[in-house]
Amino acid sequence: MPSFWNSLSQLNLAEGWAFHRLIRVAAEDNTVFGFDMSIESLRSQEYSYFIFGFLVVALILFGIIVYLYLPRKKGRLKLGEKIMFGSIVVGMVIAVLFGWLQLVEGYLV
Repeated sequence: MPSFWNSLSQLNLAEGWAFHRLIRVAAEDNTVFGFDMSIESLRSQEYSYFIFGFLVVALILFGIIVYLYLPRKKGRLKLGEKIMFGSIVVGMVIAVLFGWLQLVEGYLV
């Protein structure tokens, strides 16, 4: 039974030694989805705290602006407006949760 590497070499995808070297280099790569996760790269993590704080402040400011434009005495919100504002609030909560989880895990670069 031929091995996986021999089968790939027979397909002429690349020279045998070059293909093995390419696979080895890809296996030794320290990047996650193109982001360098080495110690030197993670030193920029302190900037991420400010970016996350800016995100939270921007979302709070956006929430205040939305609250100011809600109708007061004229009438209630229409069904479409309720769905829209509900979606915006849920999106804001999900954005903050994703940012927080990435910050805790150390992948917010």
